[in-house]
Amino acid sequence: MTKHRLELFSDGVFAIVLTLLVLDLRVPSDHGLAGLVQIAPALLVHAATFFVVGVFWQMHHGAFARVTEIRSNTLLLNLLALFWITLLPFAAKNAAERPLEPLGASLLSACCGLHLISVIAVRLSAHSTIDDNPSMRAWRTGRVRLAAAVSLGDLACAALAWESPWFGYAGALTTVVIVLALRSPPEVEQAFERQAALSAAEP
Repeated sequence: MTKHRLELFSDGVFAIVLTLLVLDLRVPSDHGLAGLVQIAPALLVHAATFFVVGVFWQMHHGAFARVTEIRSNTLLLNLLALFWITLLPFAAKNAAERPLEPLGASLLSACCGLHLISVIAVRLSAHSTIDDNPSMRAWRTGRVRLAAAVSLGDLACAALAWESPWFGYAGALTTVVIVLALRSPPEVEQAFERQAALSAAEP
């Protein structure tokens, strides 16, 4: 399988997951503002989970932007990463129907952490132009360590969610904020290339 086919397949899975999220929304039995209040938890969970999946899709795209060669284990690891994404609609449904119970919140945080570490494994199993640059390899090592730390934090929040579901929600949303704050690998590589070009041009 080529990188292009892998990306198309992954994009399809992300699109299906986003569609499944909205299918869980139900028309409220009450009318007017009472109906809005009734479905408010479901709408909030839907919006938050949609945002989480969208950010992970963006991260997945960035991870593969500079990949030049994929291997057989890359495909298997990518399936594992997508598996955690497909659990998010189930987690979101539980969180929407029972927002103060631990199952949904715990699953949301656990899926975020396990997906993040799976994407890192996918990326490391493939060859990228980043791997040929010594400076970028050092940056990659730092990024892997950060991802591992965030993933462990998510799993800790997933466990703590059984004491209070707010830990689970906080873990999932914190992961998304961190991913958004980080520059994508293509942006970092371009910055390194510009810096190297400027250094070479200096007398």
